[in-house]
Amino acid sequence: MRRLLLAVALVLGAASRASAQDPGADGLNPQRAEQLRLQIEDRLAARAKEELGLTDEQLQRLRATAGQFGEQRRGVEEQERRLRQAMAFQLRPGIAANPDSVSRLTDALINVKGAYVQTYRDEMHALAGFLNPVQRAQFFMLRERLLTLAQEIRAQRRLQITGDAAPAPLRQRRRP
Repeated sequence: MRRLLLAVALVLGAASRASAQDPGADGLNPQRAEQLRLQIEDRLAARAKEELGLTDEQLQRLRATAGQFGEQRRGVEEQERRLRQAMAFQLRPGIAANPDSVSRLTDALINVKGAYVQTYRDEMHALAGFLNPVQRAQFFMLRERLLTLAQEIRAQRRLQITGDAAPAPLRQRRRP
């Protein structure tokens, strides 16, 4: 597991360097972001095969299923970003917000959150077709650890960009 976390840290560190060289809307050019995403997926797949004891066929199906649902989640995330931007526009300081728009945007944001969670439910259901319950749980936990690490690295990168003092790492604030 430590090797996977180190690999993710290195890949995301490279992303930070790449973003400083060629920033896009999210600080990373789309081609480089895709390349880094694929590298992370490759490392996650290799780690999943090892930790879950997957056959080559299971690994192939896992990659296809995770890729399909990952694409869906990225679409939902993009929709959420657009809704949040629209909400921020409505809630600008010093300008009266349109209550009807704010209400519709709030409802849409809640629906998007539900859609995001549903992609995980659907993915776990699809994985049940070729992984046993223990393998599904192991994959879920492996990916959760990876996502948590990625979020921590992104937060630290944002703090470095803005020059704010970094808070204590999230790992130190978790329950024992």
